[in-house]
Amino acid sequence: MRRVLYDLNVLLDVLLRREPFVRASAAALDSVTQQGTEGFLAGHAVTTLFYILRRNVGPEEAHELLAHLLARLKVAPVTDAGVREALARKFKDFEDAVTVCAAQEVEASVIVTRNPADFARSPVPAVLPEVFVIPRA
Repeated sequence: MRRVLYDLNVLLDVLLRREPFVRASAAALDSVTQQGTEGFLAGHAVTTLFYILRRNVGPEEAHELLAHLLARLKVAPVTDAGVREALARKFKDFEDAVTVCAAQEVEASVIVTRNPADFARSPVPAVLPEVFVIPRA
């Protein structure tokens, strides 16, 4: 089973139809419909996602979009140990370090993000959505 953690920016691209990123991000997210792929969203990102959606589309539609997304993805837990590990990693962006720890918690093989450079020090490889959807031989 291939486990994939989707970074917040990729999910926002799809849910808010952000151009020019929506196509590649949607294709990457669609991989969770394939047999053998399990998708995740980091637990700490769920409330941020809802907050941003609510500001852009209103509370009712934000609720519907999040419910639809969570029907396809699982939530990767953010644990006490993970937060402490994220602090120890000393990433430039603490949120990215927490994302890495959440990916490790679920044994994700990849993080799909529009900012792979932010994850350069991550033990879990990070790739652009358009790279992720390239068929693998």
